[in-house]
Amino acid sequence: MNLQAIERLVSLIIIYLDNCCYSRLTDEDSQLNTIAEAAKIRTIIDNRFFGGYMIVGSRAVTAEMENNRNAVKRDISEKVYRGAIAGEVSISAEVIARAQELESKGLRSMDARHLAAAEAAKADYLLTTDLRFIKKCGRPNITTVRVISPLDF
Repeated sequence: MNLQAIERLVSLIIIYLDNCCYSRLTDEDSQLNTIAEAAKIRTIIDNRFFGGYMIVGSRAVTAEMENNRNAVKRDISEKVYRGAIAGEVSISAEVIARAQELESKGLRSMDARHLAAAEAAKADYLLTTDLRFIKKCGRPNITTVRVISPLDF
């Protein structure tokens, strides 16, 4: 079943978590903000069936995960990702073109790919721990997807 079929079956809030969220779960940082973000991400993933939302992903997330040199952390992130998502958005020519457009508006390459994929999935929210990404997406005329911290979800 593809994402559009799932979306038609149920009227759920659609959430896209970028790689930062999955990586946050393996961070060993003892800063309070990092601990709070990891706890909130776990709660979001754990409550996806009862919270009225579904989580979607894309090849952009897994491609970024594959670059993690720590095999243990990479494997944990990938397992959590595979267990959390309801489906994946294809990185089509349209998604790539949109990502290039977003890059021209000042987004970094991977951030642009994540946002273009979230838009293609018709996501309501893209969650990220990257404050610079959040700030750039808050500018007018960038996207209709709400790009926010997991703490604000």
